[in-house]
Amino acid sequence: MRFVKGVLVLAFWAVLFIGASLPQSVNRADQPVSSALSDYRSAPQLDEPTLHGIDSFFDAVYRSGIFNGTYLFFRNDSLITGARGFSNFGARQLAEPDDLFQLASISKTFTGVSMMKMQQDGMLNIDDSVHWHLPDFKRRNLTLRHLLSHSSGLPDYFNLALPSGVSPSSHMRNEDVLRLLNAQSYKMFARPGHYDYCNSNYALLALIIERKTGMDFRDYAREAIFKPAGMRYTHICNFDSFPLVRYPVQGYKAGHVYGDLPHNGTTGDKGVYSNVYEMLLYDRALRSDLILHADAKKAMYTPQVATSSEAHYGLGWRMRVINGRKWVFHNGWWKGFRTYFWRSLEENKMFCVLTNNVRGSFLPTVEMVHLLD
Repeated sequence: MRFVKGVLVLAFWAVLFIGASLPQSVNRADQPVSSALSDYRSAPQLDEPTLHGIDSFFDAVYRSGIFNGTYLFFRNDSLITGARGFSNFGARQLAEPDDLFQLASISKTFTGVSMMKMQQDGMLNIDDSVHWHLPDFKRRNLTLRHLLSHSSGLPDYFNLALPSGVSPSSHMRNEDVLRLLNAQSYKMFARPGHYDYCNSNYALLALIIERKTGMDFRDYAREAIFKPAGMRYTHICNFDSFPLVRYPVQGYKAGHVYGDLPHNGTTGDKGVYSNVYEMLLYDRALRSDLILHADAKKAMYTPQVATSSEAHYGLGWRMRVINGRKWVFHNGWWKGFRTYFWRSLEENKMFCVLTNNVRGSFLPTVEMVHLLD
């Protein structure tokens, strides 16, 4: 089985690199963080009580049926990785920490980082009017900050009928989201300034990046974030080039696989595929000045709107204080995938948990935070 899976994964990468124009090699001089990946793979394990607590937790949630996937917990240069269950139920392929999972809404953190880098590079300002960058958008009262903080009042394109020219068997583009929003009556739009989580916001942000740079957002994210961070295999899916059904890891609900759908063509709100090791590299890169300078990160992690009595949304990141320590994070759900990426800003801690079989409740995230106490 391991041999068969290895052959399938090699074939996956061979085709994906060609079809999606992903990087075929990592140049150590160009990728200052990537050289550390081998070091992290051989990093010392967490102390025995912490290891026992993490193993016991995932044994329990796996037995209960709410976890099937991979995880990585990191603290002060020590870590643990693990997996339970299957990456592909049909082929009975066991999950492994190297497996690439759809990150779902964790993808929004990459869009937020991209926007902050665009501002850092002088290409825009997050307080710009959206209309300056999307002059064909009929809403004239929004800023980029409204989109980043989910306070725009836009309707979620997931809940709207497909735009003209897009069939159930084809894929939407970010331009289609703009057309779809423009086709709505004004009663569909709420007054901006209040938190209302909406995927339309992040598809529009990706579209703005595409128009400003002349690059597909997939390519921009690769050049601006994935390459500098050494995330060699992380990419934004393009199911027109490499169909969903050919991905080694599939998304399930109670063991039944999800198929493709038109919304899988948009980017910015979802669509990043990565593994737990490369998400550690992402965390490491964001703790340095490799991608963003300190002032950009400070702005990104500043609360913009309250999401509950104890949590806020910033610019692409959620945040809350637990036991006096600030954590920034994003969870995700998309068609069989539930994902969790949490980082302590004040301590050298992070964890990433990726699942691909939706069943029962979400994992208890605060309990996972306490696994690293």
